[in-house]
Amino acid sequence: MINSYYNWFDLYVKGFYGEDALVNQNIKLKEEHTLKVAKHSLEIANSLKLSEEEKSIAEIIGLFHDIGRFEQFKKYKTFRDNLSVNHSILGIRILEEHKVLHNLPEETKDIITKAICYHNKKELPNSLLGEEAIFCKIIRDADKLDIYRVILKHEKERQLNPNPALDNLPFTEDYNKNIIKEILAGRKLSNSQLKCYNDRKLYELGWILDLNFPFSFKYIKTKNILEDLTKCLPQTEEIIGLYKFLDNYIQEHLQ
Repeated sequence: MINSYYNWFDLYVKGFYGEDALVNQNIKLKEEHTLKVAKHSLEIANSLKLSEEEKSIAEIIGLFHDIGRFEQFKKYKTFRDNLSVNHSILGIRILEEHKVLHNLPEETKDIITKAICYHNKKELPNSLLGEEAIFCKIIRDADKLDIYRVILKHEKERQLNPNPALDNLPFTEDYNKNIIKEILAGRKLSNSQLKCYNDRKLYELGWILDLNFPFSFKYIKTKNILEDLTKCLPQTEEIIGLYKFLDNYIQEHLQ
């Protein structure tokens, strides 16, 4: 069953490649991201010892969580929802228009669409229960884990191969100290607070508090993500304190 979804995804994405180098660069970025998120979703599902059917659902959600990104970038040349369109809602509409999930039971379709809808929200609604909550948390973790890879890869390539879709905040030496206070208080952050590059790095570090599963914390630790992201920031006493706080948080949630 799962192979048919990968085949549809492959054919769908191929249609967005063309002669525009910027579009191609970002379609490829999202294609690679999608496949890795699907892989992480399956890995998290395996770590939770879910059933084979549940593992397939987690993988399908990973495969389609960003399906709206391709149309979004082709039309608007940005991944910023506030400047274009909500890519999650667009993605759900695309899946419906193409009848991609039409063979699945209604209950399963509802779980998949809810997970896609909520994967990029600031917080999950308290009304989610049981399987809905689990799958929403799986995709949110899987998405963040690969975004960290994209972020750190871009850090290495930024000067030689800049990407306007990612470099959309000014590079300054300062940062918003309130973001650090929000993280230390355990509060979820809004990207509307971001005014410069360093703010974005702090915002990305704050995602660690929104992870849900031991697999995710082990991944963060194994890949040295906290260390590598912190190195992108000024080495002030506040930043070092934030690093220690998040390192302790990771250690506490590894089991």
